[in-house]
Parts: sequence; C-alpha cells; structure tokens
Amino acid sequence: MMRRIALVAGSGRLPLLFADEARQDGSYVVGIAINGLTDKTFDSHVDSIYWGDITEPGKVLEVFRKEKVNFIVMTGKIPKAIIFNRKLNLDEHARDLLNKTVDSKDYTIIKAIALRLKKEGISVMDPTIYLFKLLAPKGLIARREPTREEWQDVSFGHKTAKTMAGMDIGQAVMIRKKMVIAVEAHEGTDHMIRRTGDLDSDGAVVVKVSRPHQDMRFDVPTVGPETIESLISVHAKVLAIEARKTLIVDKDEIIKKADAAGIAVVAV
Repeated sequence: MMRRIALVAGSGRLPLLFADEARQDGSYVVGIAINGLTDKTFDSHVDSIYWGDITEPGKVLEVFRKEKVNFIVMTGKIPKAIIFNRKLNLDEHARDLLNKTVDSKDYTIIKAIALRLKKEGISVMDPTIYLFKLLAPKGLIARREPTREEWQDVSFGHKTAKTMAGMDIGQAVMIRKKMVIAVEAHEGTDHMIRRTGDLDSDGAVVVKVSRPHQDMRFDVPTVGPETIESLISVHAKVLAIEARKTLIVDKDEIIKKADAAGIAVVAV
C-alpha cells in the first residue's frame, strides 16, 4: 500500500528535504504548511498542500480524512512556545486534547496527539526513515579539534544535558570551565545560546543530546548553520552533538562557518 504521508512543516529546509526523499521513494506527500513558519517554496516539493494555523487541529483532521493519510511526520523548526501554549486561541479539538493531559510536558502532549491520530488510523512516522543521510556520524565535523579543557567541558556537559533531557526540561546546555551557564527550556537551542550574550560565555561549549530514551518519531535533535551563527554571536567555541541521534542540515555550510570562526564541531 502506498504511503500517504501528512508532512507538518515547520521552518527551515528540513521539510523540503524530507518531502523530496519521500516522493522519490514513491510516497504521496500531503504538505501541512503553517502560516508564518513554513518555507514559501514548500508547495513545489509536495503532491498537495494546505496552509493554516497550528491552533486548528480540527481542520487538519478533515484534511487527513480527505487525503486518506495513513502516516504523519513533523519536521522543521516549530517553536515549542507555539505548540505547548495553553493560552492560544485553540479550536475545540485542541482544547479537549489538552484538557485530558495530566501536565504540559512535551512528550505528554505529543503522545496524546499520537493516540488521537491512531484512532484515525494514522501512524506517526520516524522522519529518519528518509533523512538517515543527515544523521551525524561519530567524530570531528569541522576542522578544529577541541582542546583538552574543552573536551572536559564536553564530557561534563553531556552528562548534564542527559540529566536535563531525562527530566523533559531541555536537550542542550552551555558549559564553561565545568560551570553551567545556561540550560535549554522551551525557547530552543539557538535562543538559549543567544540569551547568554550578557554572561561570561566567551570560549563556552554547547552540548546538545537526545533524550535518554529518545523516540525518534516525535523529536529528532537538529542543528543547522543558524546554530553556528548563534555560537559566533556569543563567542562560544565548541558545539558537541550526539552521534547517530542528531540531524545535520546544510553540513557544508556549517563546516564553512565553523572553520572560519575557529569553532570545533564534534559528534560524540
């Protein structure tokens, strides 16, 4: 049976890359584009497209039924403040779903959405089925290798980030001389990095990890050129990501920007 995939597209190039790979494999891709977020060229990468607001899941369900969707995937950057804000002007379907959740943790809400979709005969797809080429291999990604002191901060930051991720707080931390400068919350990695501009972040190390029991269907850690730009803006010097659990978008551009700024990028 042909896969009919509903692709909920956030910002950035990742949804475009997924759509291209999925269609090349023979899948039919229904684009669910979000006003103000999704790339304007998205329509040329999918078989059909629907634009709307993330606050109206009832309309999206109607689209799924109309298009006979049997899989759904979410890729691209969608600010958590949008997804998990209970004060939004939500439709009755969204309000009903949120009222039934016991808390506002990411996975609590996402799993509730997945359960609702299952009742419609729709399975949540792991995007790495088509994006596996973008998963970071272990080792150096940019030219410069971290110094001994930076490796120590990477190790310390990895343990710290794993603890934070296990508590469903965030998946990235900024470290300097084994001191935690910042921890990611709902603002996302890039915003976490940039808000340290007024702190002593010169030479800092940023470590981004997956959750201890990461479900790749719901969330895959991702970095792109904008992550390097954020590091440059606060004079941080190392980006460490988790090998085989992190997607790298526009790798050549990441390397170019990192090498020009003397930033070490490693997958551990």
